Amino acid sequence: MLHLQGPQMLQMLEKYLRKSLPESLKVYGTTFHMNQGNPFKLQALVDRWPDFNTVVIRPQEQEMTDDLDHYTNTYQVYSKDPKKCQEFLGLPEVINWKQHLQIQSSQSSLDDVIENLAAIKLGKVTRTQCFLYMVSETAKKLATSLLDAKNVSPNGDKYKSIHQKVLKLSSLDPTHAALVNKFWHFGGNERSQRFIERCIRTFPTFCLLGPEGTPVSWALMDQTGELRMAGTIPEYRAQGLITYLTYVQVQALDKLGFPMYSHVDRANHIMQKLNFNLQNISVSCDWNQWNFVPL
Repeated sequence: MLHLQGPQMLQMLEKYLRKSLPESLKVYGTTFHMNQGNPFKLQALVDRWPDFNTVVIRPQEQEMTDDLDHYTNTYQVYSKDPKKCQEFLGLPEVINWKQHLQIQSSQSSLDDVIENLAAIKLGKVTRTQCFLYMVSETAKKLATSLLDAKNVSPNGDKYKSIHQKVLKLSSLDPTHAALVNKFWHFGGNERSQRFIERCIRTFPTFCLLGPEGTPVSWALMDQTGELRMAGTIPEYRAQGLITYLTYVQVQALDKLGFPMYSHVDRANHIMQKLNFNLQNISVSCDWNQWNFVPL
């Protein structure tokens, strides 16, 4: 095991991962932000260097003090040969299998390895598998082979004027974390709220404020570069607010050079349609999250 330290090694890792998109997307996005100041204080571990097979991005040990906080105890994994990464992922200094944790990857092929490790480590694992979309602006820069020549016309000004007279475009404050947490599918508890607060403090956020000055719709991103936790309060739904906010978010983050992508539940046809309307690219690999609980 080798802990990659120093900007040169991390920049090399980012370059290597870029060649493996979209399968490396979750780890690539995280590494990109590590090279932009590493605001979440993450570390990259590889089995060998520079000819690595498997890379794991994880928090530093001093960050993972709560054994029940799987939001903090999160690992991003990419492997060139998933069948040969079980030994590396099983090392206690790579993944702390004594904690509640989650593993995220754009590779469904890791499922057998993680199921095997869960049995060996005497725990229960639950997998969530969703559609994975790469924002078209990101695909144009990083993965042009994914683009459909018939579907790369610019978005134009289609969404710019929507609701500007009634709602005010703004950014979220950490005090808004409770509202976001209430409507987040993976949230609804104190630990998820702390994670949301950290994302709000660390990364650009976007929201629409209602007449009372409180958010009625919002869009965030997490430490992996993924666009996540978007939501709208019930009274303002079905008005295209998320479409508008996502458009604004993408234009702003694209100017910063951020890689952008998102996942959508297989049953969420509304968000699938939104991605289609915004001309985002549905990639062949999936978004995967494995939640592990030691018995």
